Amino acid sequence: MKDLYEKFFEEKAAMKKTSHIFWFENELLKQCSLSKNRFHKVRNDQWRQIYQVIAEKYADKTKIWKNGLHWANTNGYSPKSMKNLLGCYQVDYAAWVHDLPQILPDEEMVYFLIDKGGDWHTGECFWIFESYVPELVKALDLLNQTAFLDSGWPDYYVVSKKFRWLIGLNHHDVLSCVGEGLKLDCFHNPK
Repeated sequence: MKDLYEKFFEEKAAMKKTSHIFWFENELLKQCSLSKNRFHKVRNDQWRQIYQVIAEKYADKTKIWKNGLHWANTNGYSPKSMKNLLGCYQVDYAAWVHDLPQILPDEEMVYFLIDKGGDWHTGECFWIFESYVPELVKALDLLNQTAFLDSGWPDYYVVSKKFRWLIGLNHHDVLSCVGEGLKLDCFHNPK
């Protein structure tokens, strides 16, 4: 009986998380006047595969407590991707996003991952969106003005749709960049 009870509450919590992402997406679309063709959450049947590819490439799997992306932008990325560490920069959490068009001039769409908490043992929770760069800048402007629609100041990642690079911003206002193809001339003071 206890198993059914636990399963019920796990499913209820999962439904609440799912409905919150829809609300979040709709608020961004409405308040930023974005087209769903240019900014949207990834489909439920795509989420896990996208996250797994990103985590396999960038998450540090050499230490058990660092297996996922949750701590990657604070504790370091995988040893292989750290070979392509382009730099870590102290930035203004809200202002750096205006440099994205210069950093990613050749990108059409990117993945935008919002870290909603958790860890490897309890289960990481990431919301994943696809966005064109101008729409992402617009969405991040609103999110920064509203404390991410009153949900706090999460860590987040911007990732190439071809998984060539990853940009991570953590709650310490440190931007980390790994991979190939980013143009980081706008950052003059690497940390």
